[in-house]
Amino acid sequence: MDKNYFSSKNLTLGYGNSIVINNLPLSLDFDKNYEIIGRNGAGKSTLLDFISNNFQGNKFDSAVNLKDLRILQLSSEFTLISNLTLRENCLYFTKNKISLNDINKVLTDYDIYHFENDVIQKFSSGMIKRSELAVAELISPDVLCIDEPLNYLDGLGVELLKKLIIKRNENKQSTILCSQEPLNLFTETWETIDLNA
Repeated sequence: MDKNYFSSKNLTLGYGNSIVINNLPLSLDFDKNYEIIGRNGAGKSTLLDFISNNFQGNKFDSAVNLKDLRILQLSSEFTLISNLTLRENCLYFTKNKISLNDINKVLTDYDIYHFENDVIQKFSSGMIKRSELAVAELISPDVLCIDEPLNYLDGLGVELLKKLIIKRNENKQSTILCSQEPLNLFTETWETIDLNA
């Protein structure tokens, strides 16, 4: 597989006639992870939405090459279905293609197995975030995009996020994190896309 999965020399994104990102040269590779940083309104979420195929705005005359692959985005809003149980969410988002044994193992690794029959709406924000990371591990997308990844995570949650990304590195899967400030979680295989520049 070609290591490059996204490229553009003139990425320009916005809403209506309002430009948020202007002529951004960008190339993304499977063997690297990325951290998108920028102040409020700099276009971090807009860029993440575009990479994830969830963008609802205008790309103007941007020339973009994006490979057809499996991309999962965890936005700043919770993505799990609140009236389903944790197990039901796992089955739903994996399209029933993952065995219950594998689901149980991941839920145990994330220390949420004993909540598998509880509905998501009863979870704390931190538990929902940890559950989303577990579902992301089960789905195992080619590219995982996470907006504000540390929101609601306690120390254990941050360690679980790190383990997930390390596992994805070993599988040659790319991760893109999006935050206002540098997260300083890793020292290797990371590149920063600074939208403040």
